[in-house]
Amino acid sequence: MEGTTDSFIHTLNILFHSILRDVGSNLTKELTGFLILSIVFVSLVFLKRKVQGLIRTPREGQRAFYLIIADIFFPVLFLVAVLISKVFLKGSILFAFFDPLAYFYMGFFIIRNLLRYLRVGFFSWILYILLLFAVLSLFIGNLNGLYIKNTQLESLLLVVLKLSLALLFYVFLFSFIRTCMGFIKHTLLREVLENLTWFFHIVYVVITVLWVLKIIDFASSFLIGFIFSILTIAVYALLSTYLGNYFKSRFKGDEYIPLLVNINRFLILCLVFVLYSIFKGFFNVGFIVDYLSGFYLIKTDIISVSVVSIASAIYTFVFLFTLVNLLKHGAYFFYIRRNREVEAGSIRAMVSNLGFLLVILISLSKLGLTWKALLPLAGALGIGIGFGLQTIMNNYISGFILLFSKKLKVGDIVEIEGNAGRAIGNTLETIYGRVISIDVLSTVIRTTDGIEIVIPNSQFISQQIVNYSLSDSYIRVRIPFGVSYNSDPNTVKEVLLKVARDSPFVLSNPEPAVWFSEMADSALVFYLLCWVNIRMLWRINPFVSEIYFKGWYELKKAGIEIPFPQRDVWFRNRLRIELEKRPNTLEPHEIRVSDSSASSFKEEKDLD
Repeated sequence: MEGTTDSFIHTLNILFHSILRDVGSNLTKELTGFLILSIVFVSLVFLKRKVQGLIRTPREGQRAFYLIIADIFFPVLFLVAVLISKVFLKGSILFAFFDPLAYFYMGFFIIRNLLRYLRVGFFSWILYILLLFAVLSLFIGNLNGLYIKNTQLESLLLVVLKLSLALLFYVFLFSFIRTCMGFIKHTLLREVLENLTWFFHIVYVVITVLWVLKIIDFASSFLIGFIFSILTIAVYALLSTYLGNYFKSRFKGDEYIPLLVNINRFLILCLVFVLYSIFKGFFNVGFIVDYLSGFYLIKTDIISVSVVSIASAIYTFVFLFTLVNLLKHGAYFFYIRRNREVEAGSIRAMVSNLGFLLVILISLSKLGLTWKALLPLAGALGIGIGFGLQTIMNNYISGFILLFSKKLKVGDIVEIEGNAGRAIGNTLETIYGRVISIDVLSTVIRTTDGIEIVIPNSQFISQQIVNYSLSDSYIRVRIPFGVSYNSDPNTVKEVLLKVARDSPFVLSNPEPAVWFSEMADSALVFYLLCWVNIRMLWRINPFVSEIYFKGWYELKKAGIEIPFPQRDVWFRNRLRIELEKRPNTLEPHEIRVSDSSASSFKEEKDLD
């Protein structure tokens, strides 16, 4: 610490003596230049105030505009005068002082006038500090170039100057964009600018870092690349905003949202690739990619993994995975809009399963794995399949079998062995519901109770499946009815057919029918047979319940009795029956039965 302080004091001592020696040897020249520039500065300040006082116009806005022009014009004139004097004062301490002073004078008034109209907020005082840092770094840099000539100090001052200027321009640029957006009435244009803003932030930061590190400069190639970058980002923002507004205005509901999300992701990935190509071609960053390409983490005859290959594999995986999702949701949306739900689900499942496999293979090849490496990996995978991965591969292959055999499709109404939720009181030993997805390893079924059950694909291959909609969606439902023995069968048939025809869910072709099934112990059993579209009426229990409700009322209206279990009792011996009723109550009375053998029994009977 003490050595650093001594070195700093020694440097200042050298600088002080060098300035005195230079001024002493060129005293006349320095004094003449100082007087001339001072007179020019004072004259311009006086002239600026005089011109601003003479501005008279009835329009307040026009007067404010002229005042701003005058406020900035004269500082610019002073900067021009200082730059012209560089021809005569080059290499002198006077120019090293007046050059940063002119920039500070001009920058101060530019910032002051811009702050009147831009919504900068609490950043206003930071702008003056950044301007001061830039001017001080320029002044110290001029002195260092004249006397000290320290390269490390020059590099440090250049970094400070660049950062100060970049931050100044950053605050003004995005304050200007935010202010302009407040005046834009066109909805589409405002949304485009909003989508562009965060991309401009990223591009600006990247360009600033590259500029500070001297990787790029403001040559013609840089300007061309910058223009291409702006145009690319503008095209992305326009497409993203237009597609969002198009889907929202054209389609109702939320079916398009997954497709729109994947379209936006795909556009972002395309934008990243185009910007990478522009930066590599125009911003002189290709050598970084070349260096990282030669930096291998693993390099053998069969595996070559570098930093660039890892980044390329990650980008390829994300890009292809997004593309697969885009195709999957696009196909699903296309078929759903045409009311082809079965094809929509099957296409989505097939694209998902095949696409995922291709994405993995292509990404591994981008990582640097050749076929020489994949073959041993496949052998090891085969051993793993024989042991731990057997179930996984069985489900994976079963998924492809289901898709290509078309025995099970998304949207099918199926029934399979299992339980669909004992916690909600479902004690059935079968699972009935609609297939909502066929994934890589499993199939999801949604039951009529809204429960989603994940079933391994192999169960659909090894077990019996009842598919109510395999070839078509028309099925016949059998609904039993029991009536008393006193009922007229033809009347019962007419009543039940009327109930069926009145239901909007029963198809007229084939027509409903009534079967006289059996004469049971306590009732005559009839079956009402109705043809329905199971895809439209896959929640079958509410339909059966509605038929029972209407059937009960219609049978009651027709005078047909719904029976309850009855039994005739015959006694072999003679019986004496005594009825005793409890007074003032509706309690059951007792029947006492006795016979000659003194046997008796008691039976409770409810009053009608």
